[in-house]
Amino acid sequence: MAAKFRDRMDTLARTAAETVYNRTKDRRIIALYPKHRQHASLISLLHNHYTDRLYYFTLSDEDADLRAFVWNLSHDAMFPIEFGANTRDALMAYPDEPQAWGEGLAKDLKSLKHKENYIVLLENFDRLPRDDEAMEAFFTGLGENLPNNAQFLINGKELRKQPWGELSNRGIAIALGDDETLGSGIFQEPALRGQLEVYALAGGSRVLIDGRPLTAWEGSLPRNLFHFFVDKARVTRAEVFEAFWPSLGVKEATNVFHVTKRKISEKIGYDLTAYENGFYIPNTQLNRLYDVAVFEDNIEAANNAGSDKEAEDNFSRAVQVYRGQFLKEVDMPWAIERRQELRRLYTDAVISLARIYQDKKNTDLALAYYIRATGEQPDREDVHREIMALYAESGDTDRVAAQYDLLSATLDETLGIAPSDETRKLFAKLTR
Repeated sequence: MAAKFRDRMDTLARTAAETVYNRTKDRRIIALYPKHRQHASLISLLHNHYTDRLYYFTLSDEDADLRAFVWNLSHDAMFPIEFGANTRDALMAYPDEPQAWGEGLAKDLKSLKHKENYIVLLENFDRLPRDDEAMEAFFTGLGENLPNNAQFLINGKELRKQPWGELSNRGIAIALGDDETLGSGIFQEPALRGQLEVYALAGGSRVLIDGRPLTAWEGSLPRNLFHFFVDKARVTRAEVFEAFWPSLGVKEATNVFHVTKRKISEKIGYDLTAYENGFYIPNTQLNRLYDVAVFEDNIEAANNAGSDKEAEDNFSRAVQVYRGQFLKEVDMPWAIERRQELRRLYTDAVISLARIYQDKKNTDLALAYYIRATGEQPDREDVHREIMALYAESGDTDRVAAQYDLLSATLDETLGIAPSDETRKLFAKLTR
């Protein structure tokens, strides 16, 4: 009976080990939920499988805080005698930067030069006092720099949501629970799908989450970072730092970044992004409606259309979506550059519609769209020439002259130049 029980537990443990491997092969840090159904057998199986490729460190009372733990780990006798120099140098040189300690430890682990996969198992990890930000920074530096064949397995009697939840969202860690929670995380939180609507082309921003408007951001920084993430399909942390905190050091920028990112999650009730292969990407647990994406999709479809009718329909939909300049209340360089880019796309779409209607001899609509284009880009001489020509077709030379005067005044005021020879010759011809 006892032998059958042992065989059954071994089978279950092997199944659990296979599950662990399949779910964790691309993650550097594995946090094991204490209630994993084959917890003890899994640990035993790892010992048997990795033998001399498993480094086992049990935290004790001497590991009074994160710094003490890292120092003690770098001196542990299970490693070669020369191991730990980079870790200790980082602890001395950067006493307040846990991320640097993780990077130093990763360098030391690379020096082990294992050809096969190996694991560092940290037992009783819950002995460490809670310090989510320091822990997150340490494992970020460690996980992003570990060799590809190395993994850390975190084990203890308790497992708190942070920092593992945030590290998991960023693709550095993974948390494993029992069979019932493998699909939705170790904390038995349901995989809710949120409905996020973002309108940034309405002359200002408007955000709805699950149908409710979001108005209180507690400052412009969370709001601006939210819109930056929403507008980017994929972005690195370095790109975020360059856009928001170019004058801060990495440590300071990292701290502000994670605090702000958490505020965003608290405001919308979901994680806005996931972390994958070094990029922040949209969280798939959020269904998104983003008017900028709808606008750009219609522009692309119009430019690739197989007929004038198809182009007209898509340009019309794009123009309807664009109801105002992109995030007018945000004056950061990235938003200003994006605003100008989208404004150019909108102007080109309006001009394309005007030309389509001009070809159809629909003078009224063509004029309406050309005039709308000059409202966005008043210095477009080619558009002013088209307006002058359409006025001339209807015999209205007074409006031809008025349009020319408007163009002349605009160019003089904005660029300090006169209309081009082409425009002057056209004006003379139309008013002769």
